[in-house]
Amino acid sequence: MPAVTTTPFGKDIDVRPRRGASRRPGAPRPGSARPSHSRKSARRRFRIHVSWRSAIILGVVVLTLGGGAIAGYALWKSGAVDNGKAWVDGITKRVTSFAPFPLEDVTVEGRKHVTQDAVLKALNVSRGDSLLTIDLQGARERLERIEWVEYAAVERRWPDTIHVALRERQAVALWQSTMVGADGKNVTEYVLIDRYGRKVRTVDPAESSVRLLLAGEGAPEQVAGLFLLLQDVKPIADKLQAAVFVGQRRWNLILDGGLQIRLPEEGAGEALKRVLELDRSDQLLSRDVSVIDLRLPDRITLRRTGVPDPLMSVGRRAEPTPPPAPPAGGPAKPPAAKPPVAQPAPDNKPHGARPSGQKT
Repeated sequence: MPAVTTTPFGKDIDVRPRRGASRRPGAPRPGSARPSHSRKSARRRFRIHVSWRSAIILGVVVLTLGGGAIAGYALWKSGAVDNGKAWVDGITKRVTSFAPFPLEDVTVEGRKHVTQDAVLKALNVSRGDSLLTIDLQGARERLERIEWVEYAAVERRWPDTIHVALRERQAVALWQSTMVGADGKNVTEYVLIDRYGRKVRTVDPAESSVRLLLAGEGAPEQVAGLFLLLQDVKPIADKLQAAVFVGQRRWNLILDGGLQIRLPEEGAGEALKRVLELDRSDQLLSRDVSVIDLRLPDRITLRRTGVPDPLMSVGRRAEPTPPPAPPAGGPAKPPAAKPPVAQPAPDNKPHGARPSGQKT
């Protein structure tokens, strides 16, 4: 069928191209819409039109922000911000003071080493504060930051009390450590250690009631293993005065009276049980010995009291005595030899004379 188009006037128009008719390049195909704008109109479409009202509004916004920044800086420098904060805090205190359940008392349970001031500072409360506004979780976290506190619990006890339950750390040993001070000299300090090896605080050893003394690098981290080692040999544990962690590998135990037990790196528990058996049968710990060496698995080496350690004397030699220094005037000359003097013979006769009447 022929392609026709109906017009508003009721006439049909044939829009098919005629045969043999040529179409110029760039011309639209029959039936397609011709663009209604040109390149000039497209350029005008991308122009930005800013009215004078928008420019005024933008300027007012910039001036307002800049003026606010300058005014805030001036207030901060003058201290007005801090005064305003203090004023707001005061108003808040006054408002909360009319709140129900005002705080009147604080009770603490389990406190031995922690001071009262440290507890109140961690709670961060004042008399008259409402129990409803106290942050119990924050107070508990601040209490557990105290060096002596292992665990803390905070609760409200209506109508006017805050109750604090503390579990303090138990110091089981005193660790002796050496560090280099600011002046380059070695400084020795003593730190209390709890059963988990955590450092509690630095103390004066003369004021501490802890009996066990630890020494050696890494000793606090191994104190739990040491107590586990001693739990089956209570007679030895009762006499223990000090323990030295040697080379971060093994322990040397020092008992009452200076007796030293050198434990092996492996099998230390079995070695201590052997010592305990020998003490029951032969009173080994009561004998006149200074060292019990258990480092070799097939033997026990004993050293009597007063005998020096042979390992400490290896390589030592007596140093020769240096010659005396010559006098200031130069080397001394040997004295000249004197001729022998004839000694008088008996009866005042010279040597070689024969007495009278004696035959030759």
